[in-house]
Amino acid sequence: MKKYKGVIFFDLDGTLLNKQSKISENNLKLLTQLEEQNYLTVIASGRSPIEIEEITKGTAIHSYVSLNGQYVVIEGEVFANHQIEKQLMADVLAFAGNLGHPVACYTPFDYRINFIDEATEKLYELDNAPLPEIDPNFHQNADINMLYLFSEKVKNDRLLQERFDETLTFYRDSPFSMAIVNKNRSKKAGIEELLQRLELLDETNTYAFGDGNNDISMFEVVTHAIAMGNANEQVKEAATFITYDHESDGIEFALKQLNIL
Repeated sequence: MKKYKGVIFFDLDGTLLNKQSKISENNLKLLTQLEEQNYLTVIASGRSPIEIEEITKGTAIHSYVSLNGQYVVIEGEVFANHQIEKQLMADVLAFAGNLGHPVACYTPFDYRINFIDEATEKLYELDNAPLPEIDPNFHQNADINMLYLFSEKVKNDRLLQERFDETLTFYRDSPFSMAIVNKNRSKKAGIEELLQRLELLDETNTYAFGDGNNDISMFEVVTHAIAMGNANEQVKEAATFITYDHESDGIEFALKQLNIL
C-alpha cells in the first residue's frame, strides 16, 4: 500500500457538504490539492456507502469509515464489515415500535424502513435524500450494519439506551433521528482500524473535520481535531482548532492555518 504523508478525515453533513448536501466547487479543488500533496482523504460518516460513493463520485476520495464505524473501505477495498445480530435487531424494532418509532435497516448498499412517520420525512428532507422504501421484513433476509431510528421524542432515547446498554451504542445525530450500531462501534473504532492498516510517513499528520456529536469520538484518535464553526459547543470543546462554518470555506481556512496547503 502507498505510504501517505498524512490522512485527513471528513464528516459529510455540516462539514464537507454544503446545505444542498453537495461538495462545493471550492472543496472539490481542495480535495485535488490534498491528493497532489500525498494526503489520503477519507470520509468518516454515519451515512451508508451507497450514499458516500454517490456524493464523492469523480473526486479523489476512495476510502471511508461509514455507518458510524461499522463498514470501512480503504482505497476501494473493504477492510471491516461489522453487522448486527438478527435477533437483536428484531428486539430493537419491537421495542421501538411499542414507542411508536420507525426504524430503518442499512446494509452497505441498500436500506429499508418498517414504516414512515413525520420525523422520518423531516430527516430525509434535511439530508436532501429520498425516503426509503417500506419493508418491515427486510432485516430478516439481509445482513444489516446499522439501524436508524426516527423520533423527535428525545426523552425516549434513555429508554432505548437502558434497554440495550450491554449490546448497542446509540448516537442522536439530528433532532429527528438516532443511529444504532454494535456496542463500542464508532467513527473512532473504524478510524483506529484504518490507521492500523496504513503506513504513514508521519503518524502525527492525522486530521479530522467534524461538527456533530458522533464526531467527538474520532477527535480522540487524531492529532489535529478541527471543529467547524457551525458545530455545537460540545464538539468545539473537544477540538484542537475551530474553523469557519461549512458554508464559509471553513475547511480551506483550517488547511491553510495548519500549513497543509
